[in-house]
Amino acid sequence: MASDPTGTPTDTVTASTPTDTATASTPSDTATANPPYGIAVTGTGVISAAGLGVARLWEAMAAGKSFFEQPGGDGVGPGGLPWPTAVVDGTEVDWPEGRSWANAGKYANQSARWAVAAARQALARAGIPGEDEDVRGGTVMAVASSGDELSDVMPRLASTFRHDPRPLAKFLHDEVPDYSYIRGIPSQLGQFVSMASGFRGSNVAAYGETAAGGTGALALAARLIRSGELDRVLVVGVGAPLTVTGLAAVDQDEPLGTRATTGSGPFDADRSGTLTGQGAAAVLLERADKVSGPVLAWLHGCEVLAAADLATAAALAMDAVLDAPGTAPTAWWAHGAGSVTLDRLEALTVLPRTGSLPVTGSKGTIGNAFECSALIDTALAVESLTRAELPPVGLLDRPDPGLGDLSPVVGRTLPLPAPATVLLTALTQGRRATAAGALVLTGAQGPTTDHGEAHR
Repeated sequence: MASDPTGTPTDTVTASTPTDTATASTPSDTATANPPYGIAVTGTGVISAAGLGVARLWEAMAAGKSFFEQPGGDGVGPGGLPWPTAVVDGTEVDWPEGRSWANAGKYANQSARWAVAAARQALARAGIPGEDEDVRGGTVMAVASSGDELSDVMPRLASTFRHDPRPLAKFLHDEVPDYSYIRGIPSQLGQFVSMASGFRGSNVAAYGETAAGGTGALALAARLIRSGELDRVLVVGVGAPLTVTGLAAVDQDEPLGTRATTGSGPFDADRSGTLTGQGAAAVLLERADKVSGPVLAWLHGCEVLAAADLATAAALAMDAVLDAPGTAPTAWWAHGAGSVTLDRLEALTVLPRTGSLPVTGSKGTIGNAFECSALIDTALAVESLTRAELPPVGLLDRPDPGLGDLSPVVGRTLPLPAPATVLLTALTQGRRATAAGALVLTGAQGPTTDHGEAHR
C-alpha cells in the first residue's frame, strides 16, 4: 500500500506491458494507448569521452570514431599505465548557478558534478525544470563502493570482521558510519541529484553496480513505479576514473586490452581484452499515465540476477525479460567489451534464445564505464529507437567466426525498421563473475530529427 502526497492510501497495482508503442507520444495518447503503470523512458543524459549528451556519442559511433588514449611505443600510456582508456574531458561539465548550488559545490566531488550534469540533461529532455518539489518522484543511484561512498571504510571493515566475534548484522550496525550504508540509504551523490530534480520521494543507491552496469538500479526504479510507490524515478550512474590499484585488480582477474586499434574491438576475431572508459548517465522513467511530455521509448522489463556462473545468470535474466508477449527483439545492444571470454559467453548465451539479430555496442568507442555502462547503453538504445538506426560497433574489423550466427553492425549505420524492440544485455567483468542484467525497450514513435537539441 502506498500513499499520495496528501497521505491518502492508494492501491498498489501490478504493472502491465505497453502494447501500442507506435503512437504513444503525447500525454493523451499515453494514457489511452497504454495501460496504467506501463513504464515510459522520457529523458536521457550522458557524459562520455565523446563529450556531453547522448546525441553526440551516438553520432560519434555512427562516424566510426573511438576515444582511447593509447599507450606509446614503449607500451606505456597516460599515467604510466599499459591499458588504453577513454577519458572524459571534465572541463565541459558545468555546475548549476545560484546561491544554494554555490554552497553545495563546496562539498561536490567530480562524481557528484558528473551525476548532476547527466541528470540535468535527462530532466531537460523530459521538460522537467526541477524547480518544484515532487514527492512522487525519486532517485536511484548506480554507484561503486568507491571513494565517493564507502572506500574509506570498506578495507577496514573487511579486515576487522575477519577476527570479530559479532554477527555480521550487528558488526555493520556498530561499525558503519551514519553517513553511509552498505545497501545505500541515503546516497551522498543522490542528494545532489535530488537538488537538481526536485524529486523527494526516494534517494537510494544500488551499490556494487560494476556487476551489472546500472541495470540493478534500473530494475529497482521499475519496481518503485510498478508498485505505485512513485510516479517517476531518475536513475543516475557514475563510472569514475579507476585508480591504478583498481585497474590492476581488474586486469589480474581478467586481462584488460592493451591496444585500442581497428581489429581490437568487441566481437573481433583479434580482440585481446576489455577496453576501459569513464562516464556518467541518467535515465528518467515515468509511469505511463503520469507522463506530461513526449515518450522516447517503453521499458518492457529489466532484471538483474546472480547464479552459480555468469552464463546461467545471463540466461535467466534474458528469460525473465523476454517471457512477456510482444518482447521478441528485433535488435540487440550488447555488453560487448572486447573481452576474449565474455564476448564469446555473451554471444553463445543470447543467440540461441533470439536467433540472429543485428547487434551493436558502445565499448569499442568509449570503453567500459563499469558502474554506468548499461545506463549509457540504455540511453544509446533509446536514441537508436528514435532515429530508427543502429550505429556500428567501434574498432570491429573482422567478426569472430567462433561466435555463432552473430550479425554485428560494421562500418556504417543500419536502418532499424519500426516497430523495433531492442534487447540490451549487461555482464559482470571478470572470469569468476556471477551476475548479469537484461532489459527490453520498444520504440514509442517513428524517427525524429530533434534528438534532444531543443532541450540542450
